[in-house]
Amino acid sequence: MEHPHPGTLDQVYAAPGAGPNEASLPELAAVQASRLRARGAKLLLASVAGFGLSIAAMTVTSSAGIGTVVFLGAALVGFAGAGHSVAALTKGLGATPGATGVASAVALVVGNLFMTGLGAFAALLSTMTFTRGRQIRSAGRILLPPVAHGDAWTGAGLSSAGPVGVIDTDDEATRSALAAQWRENGRTEHASVAAFARLTLDLMALGAPPDLVADANRDALDEIRHTELCFGLACALDGRSESPGPFPEAARARTLSRSRTLALAQLAVDSLVDGALHEGVSARIIAKLARRCEAPAIQTILKEIAADEGRHARHGWDVVRWCLAEGGESVAHALEGALRALPKTMSSPMPDEARDGRWERWGIMGEELEAEEHEATRADLDRRVGEAIAATRSRQPASGYGNVSVG
Repeated sequence: MEHPHPGTLDQVYAAPGAGPNEASLPELAAVQASRLRARGAKLLLASVAGFGLSIAAMTVTSSAGIGTVVFLGAALVGFAGAGHSVAALTKGLGATPGATGVASAVALVVGNLFMTGLGAFAALLSTMTFTRGRQIRSAGRILLPPVAHGDAWTGAGLSSAGPVGVIDTDDEATRSALAAQWRENGRTEHASVAAFARLTLDLMALGAPPDLVADANRDALDEIRHTELCFGLACALDGRSESPGPFPEAARARTLSRSRTLALAQLAVDSLVDGALHEGVSARIIAKLARRCEAPAIQTILKEIAADEGRHARHGWDVVRWCLAEGGESVAHALEGALRALPKTMSSPMPDEARDGRWERWGIMGEELEAEEHEATRADLDRRVGEAIAATRSRQPASGYGNVSVG
């Protein structure tokens, strides 16, 4: 059993049967507050170190692996430390007369730190694997539908052209490989339908204005069309009638937090990464592919998809700005954390034959094109997020954890 602290409990309690020494109660409170402050300060330092290590891990590594493991472990330490430090420091400072303002300030700092870590963590999960556009995920893993026999999604009008005449080669192996890649593109487009349906539900749950909800639904319809174009083109290349199969995993995808502040931060980061970044990169890549493509039928498809993806990226920015207006400083810190965690390079799965750019004449990107457009989009992302956050902060108090009106 721990001995009473000298000069505290021994002074507070007199001999058996006697009452407490009321004159010593403030001294006891001061000692307890001091202990709580010390404990809280240690936990706060642990949380700062944890988040710093997690962000550093993502800065020095651009792919999943040991950096991801370090990030996850450090982020967990940071989250735990931040939560405990808020409780301990607030209680400890609150026990000291006149310290309520200090406690509130400390809680605000830790809250900002937590939101920065949350944004970085969400960005990590959204970039562990890259595919085109907005995707639906479970614990960071992208969910895609299987491919099954059937022509339900091949009715885009290309299959009637037959395998001959779509591209300028009669090499069966090349045509088969191209068809497989276009079906893979079609799988990501099909999954995007579910992602926009999820976005619609999230927007409605948060009380978003009708224009954002309408845009999400229009974007879902675009993705249906893209899926048909991709599977129709694949069928025209190799003559196989295949379509996306049942996709029950889509119903088990991640949902938003019940806390409105956290939900706004999650949605803002999702829209920044999948909408502004991934859809933006896709729009740039596909627009260039449309200019480089030498197959007229594929070029027409690319032009349509590029225009749609560019519009989807703009809609992603609209959601980011709305979340910022609603969530204020907490969402701003989440977006700043996301920017720090985003990888500097992008590496998509692609056939080895396509990596040097030789398939760009048939609408399939190479590594150099992807790297160039990711770098350009990433730079634009940094600039625009900074401008949006600065504009939000200029319209609200510095402590801003409350909602502001949508303007």
